[in-house]
Amino acid sequence: MTLVKSEALFRERVQAHMNELPPQQQLVGEFMLDHLSEIAFTSVPELAERTGVSEATIVRFAQRIGYDGFSGLKMDLMSVIRKRMKPTEVGIQAFGIQSDTLTAAAHQEINNIHASIKTIDKESFQKAANALFRADHVYTFGMGVSAHLADLFRYLLVQIGLRASTLSPSFSSPREQLVPLRVTDLLVIFSLPPYSKSSIELLDDTGKRGIPSLAITDRLSSPAARQANTSLAMRSDNLMMTNALGGLCVLMNALITEIAVRHGDAADAVNRINEIISHDEGLLSE
Repeated sequence: MTLVKSEALFRERVQAHMNELPPQQQLVGEFMLDHLSEIAFTSVPELAERTGVSEATIVRFAQRIGYDGFSGLKMDLMSVIRKRMKPTEVGIQAFGIQSDTLTAAAHQEINNIHASIKTIDKESFQKAANALFRADHVYTFGMGVSAHLADLFRYLLVQIGLRASTLSPSFSSPREQLVPLRVTDLLVIFSLPPYSKSSIELLDDTGKRGIPSLAITDRLSSPAARQANTSLAMRSDNLMMTNALGGLCVLMNALITEIAVRHGDAADAVNRINEIISHDEGLLSE
């Protein structure tokens, strides 16, 4: 088997075999082409669950397109990622950008936002905003870059007068922190690829205890979205093998604005916080 040297060549390999594959394996191929940046970080069970086929079908697909098995396919894609991440090869050309990285990155964020706004269910958005406002206490959680989003969202919630805390990812088991949660509270999970098992475990635990949950993720087919009571998805496609975060910040701001506009208590809290800041001698004026 000849190893591929780029994502484009991998796509060509998959597409070259598509017409000769059984229907179930074609589903796997289509999913890989649509979610190529995630495959190197996805296990066979996870991929089988997301595509709705058996684990054996995943392995047979990898074999049909020239690999010994799925592990070989993943290693091949990982080598492409490592090659792209070498300092000598990272640059405008490495990511298919002809010029002006700033404009290209901005356009990617804009595309993410436009595509997601068209698909976000407005009732789900309203349901999420209401759940945040009505909760006695909101607990946010995420792993990796999602941890930073969780902490930012906690800050934004406090700015409109809501009780909110961030669950720490540094515990031996994040589930330890769920002990004091009540059914009148709300768990908000931020989950982006590669998805964290800890986040799913928290959702499973709160679900069994009847504690409501909200997942903010990159797609409604993600593990967290399928587990939470309410889910909102904002695409995080990026020029690099990481998550773009601009759209998620827009979504968080929209939720905060929705609550502040529709609920007087939240608006009053904003005014009080602004008044405190205006009299803080430790802050520089404009």
